Amino acid sequence: MIDVMKSSCLQSFLTGLACFAACNVALIAEELAFPGDVAWFETNIRPLLVERCYSCHSSGSNKREGGLLLDSKAGWTAGGDNGPAVIPGDVDASRLIRAVRYTDPHLQMPPDMALSADEVARLEHWVRSGAPDPRDETAIEKTPRGNPSDPIAGRDHWAFQPLIETQPPTIASANWPRTAIDVFTIAALQAADLQPAPDADRRVLARRLYFQLIGLPPAPRQLSEFLEDNSPDAFPRLVDRLLESPHFGERWGRHWLDLARYADSNGLDENFLFREAWRYRNGVIDAVNADMPFDRFVMEQIAGDLLPHDSVEQRDRQRIAAGFLVVGPKVLLGIDSQKQRMDIADEQLDTVGRAILGQTLGCARCHDHKFDPIPTADYYALAGIFTSTQVMEQRYMLGEQRVMERLIGLGPDGDHMDGAYETYWRERSKLQEKQQLAKSVLETLEKGDEHALGELVRLHADAFADSAKDTGESKEKRIEGQKLFVAQLDLAIANPPAIPPRAMIPGESDAPIDEHIRLAGQFDRPGEQVSRGVLRVVGDNAITIPDGHSGRLELARWLTDVDGGAGRLTARVLANRVWHHLIGRGIVRTVDNFGRTGEAPSHPELLDHMARELIDSGWSMKALVRQIVLSRTFAMSSRHDESSHAVDPENRLLWRAHRRRLDPESLRDAMLSVAGTLDLKRFDSTVDYLGDQATAVGDNKNRRRTDFPCRSVYLPVIRNDLPELFAAFDFADPHATTGLRPQTMVATQGLFLLNDESVLAAADAVARRLLAEDPGVNAGSAEENPVTERDEKHSATKMYELVLNAQPDDQELAEMLTFIATMEQRFTAEGTADASLRAWSMACHVLLASSRFQILE
Repeated sequence: MIDVMKSSCLQSFLTGLACFAACNVALIAEELAFPGDVAWFETNIRPLLVERCYSCHSSGSNKREGGLLLDSKAGWTAGGDNGPAVIPGDVDASRLIRAVRYTDPHLQMPPDMALSADEVARLEHWVRSGAPDPRDETAIEKTPRGNPSDPIAGRDHWAFQPLIETQPPTIASANWPRTAIDVFTIAALQAADLQPAPDADRRVLARRLYFQLIGLPPAPRQLSEFLEDNSPDAFPRLVDRLLESPHFGERWGRHWLDLARYADSNGLDENFLFREAWRYRNGVIDAVNADMPFDRFVMEQIAGDLLPHDSVEQRDRQRIAAGFLVVGPKVLLGIDSQKQRMDIADEQLDTVGRAILGQTLGCARCHDHKFDPIPTADYYALAGIFTSTQVMEQRYMLGEQRVMERLIGLGPDGDHMDGAYETYWRERSKLQEKQQLAKSVLETLEKGDEHALGELVRLHADAFADSAKDTGESKEKRIEGQKLFVAQLDLAIANPPAIPPRAMIPGESDAPIDEHIRLAGQFDRPGEQVSRGVLRVVGDNAITIPDGHSGRLELARWLTDVDGGAGRLTARVLANRVWHHLIGRGIVRTVDNFGRTGEAPSHPELLDHMARELIDSGWSMKALVRQIVLSRTFAMSSRHDESSHAVDPENRLLWRAHRRRLDPESLRDAMLSVAGTLDLKRFDSTVDYLGDQATAVGDNKNRRRTDFPCRSVYLPVIRNDLPELFAAFDFADPHATTGLRPQTMVATQGLFLLNDESVLAAADAVARRLLAEDPGVNAGSAEENPVTERDEKHSATKMYELVLNAQPDDQELAEMLTFIATMEQRFTAEGTADASLRAWSMACHVLLASSRFQILE
């Protein structure tokens, strides 16, 4: 389509996209300016800079090569002799990234040895996420005097305090609140002398609700039914209907998959396929749809394989849930087994800490935490639980036995089928050797060389059929028996067992042990041994681990134990995440970091109110979602007010709704939905056509597909090879827990919307749908062949309703009709086939690329 767009029509199209970009630049500046995850920096970037860069670029080394310091934020901001080393948000413009990529022969750092691909990727992710760096920030100044890692003194930090038992405050605007949530909101606004924005238009509110609850836009019929329903309970009934939709689990299950660092491949050095990961993904979706109590959900994620069960189906569901511990990335080759064990435990520990507790536990691997009350002893107390858990096993892969992710067969006969499958591949080379020997025996039999036969029997008796060994049998029978034996071997080798139903499942170590503190975090430098246990900052109640057990079951219970464990912290973290997804910003904006380097809550009483409501509801996430979306706070418009902006430019006090861009999954699903090509059924594996090597490298030319018509939650997530849309529009990094996705505005996003085949195809499908559903109106008399012509105004109005869930005003409609008419005339004059369809397709493309389609008001 683009190749036939000439001069004025192209200019009109690009003008539309320029408007989209301008709107979004303003959005990014106003809406998306919030602190990045400094915990990720502490875990992944600071140690890398210390190890590979500080020797030449730090104040402590007395070296400042090229005038550049990298031991402070001020250092890389000022840069060296050639300017800033890092441009936050712009990877390609950052000299540091260009240097470590080794693509410029005149700019290569470190000069002695290039960074690994993983290290480069970490630096790129850091810059892309805005380059959060706490080394010069005031957050560090909040660290108390003395030992910041003291777990007893650290209990004074707000996150570890008991839940505040407060009643909603007394307010002046008693008529504004609809729920208790609104009372807390308006009280904070009144204290700052601010007024809330008016309620959102019902069209805007419905579109917001559909996307936030199920990740899809309302169909025109669904929207009109809601708009025509004037009953007082119209909105609550719509909320309940969406909460019960199977698509709710697809939308909200994806939020947990971000935290679980879900992927369909291992990534890192050997990007092997996780062929069975989809079972974990679908299990999460099912659990969310069923509104499984979150405390039970956590129990199954951590220790589902250890829980009692009443049926094989329940056993398998619980086992699959525990795949949470297995789906993370792992270095597979060229690594000491003990180092691999510690690295895997570190990754699991960091994931559990951030996903459930909002704590940066991984920072305490090498030393006592520099900012939070987590001593190294507590880190290794927890690490012992995970090093006593098996998530790896030796099994067949690419022609040899390798240490891979642990798999277990499913179903009543699962263990037997899995054993037969692994036995076949483990023994296949021996079978092939026996096959060749058996054929040699057959030749020898046919020659009648009894001496040679005797020698073969002595050396390789198992290569003989029983009858072939018996010299009392006739030669013909011995040959016949050997031929049958060879045929059986041929058949066995040519027909391996099918891959049985399996899942990625952890297991208990044969000999659980308490871990030693590793000096400087190095696996081969053991120090003092510490008993397995939990974080002391949470309370004095230790867990008791029975002999022969890892402690996972006890840890899982502790994580949601409100009375003696971490339950109140877990409830705060979950309540904040739900608020973040629905409102657009967390009450604690650093949703994965409730420590001292994170932000304090903007509405602490409201956060504790929701955490208490969550616990009292039996840990029902749907109940909390319902409370929030039925509030007037959720229903506010995003209308700008200059006086409120002057007081609260970041909208921390919620004087209006946050505008936000659709995530890439919702963006794609919405395009396919309005095009009428989205398949809403549940999908299982979308990687079963791939080989063991997940990426197209070497002789493997098979690459993951993205042309499935399914919802985006079911698309392949191949580490290091994400779908192009995901990579362009800030999908979660599948290598790490992601509660707050990066949100960027870069030119490649506009170029993707302008040129990608999927967007062009969606625009074309929308146009065909419009023309098919509205072929024309009768413009003639009731003759046998009446003349028909299209009601262009009606079709254009339907296009706005279908794509934007909005009605165009008179000016918009006139401009769009002029554009369509101009394009159709041009295409007709150029002899283009289907000139009308092409013109309408371009119009649909403009709307799909517009900020009104991509931004939730």
